Amino acid sequence: MTVTVTKMPGGITQLFNTETGRVTYKCKSESGYMLIEAFSGIVKFHQKGAMATVTGHLTSLDSCSVIKENDSNYKEALTAIIHAQKQFAQAKSEMYQKEIQELERKLSFL
Repeated sequence: MTVTVTKMPGGITQLFNTETGRVTYKCKSESGYMLIEAFSGIVKFHQKGAMATVTGHLTSLDSCSVIKENDSNYKEALTAIIHAQKQFAQAKSEMYQKEIQELERKLSFL
């Protein structure tokens, strides 16, 4: 079995099983939000360890709920997702900038 692990914004980790096609999203923080197309809305992870799983046409939630576009909390959840994605992008950018600087430093000594 091969599982690809990808860190996502908002303290969510995606686990993809390449043999079964199963995708599991697991919350690594106390709570989190993620727009997941298979659930047709925003999935709210209520606690650390909460999971949303997609296998083919089957979906399941464990300690999660779905917020639909007409829900009163949708705007707040979408705002939280945007904020988390901005933080995630900033952290990734800083990480790559440090790597680039280190490579440039090595190049300058050649």
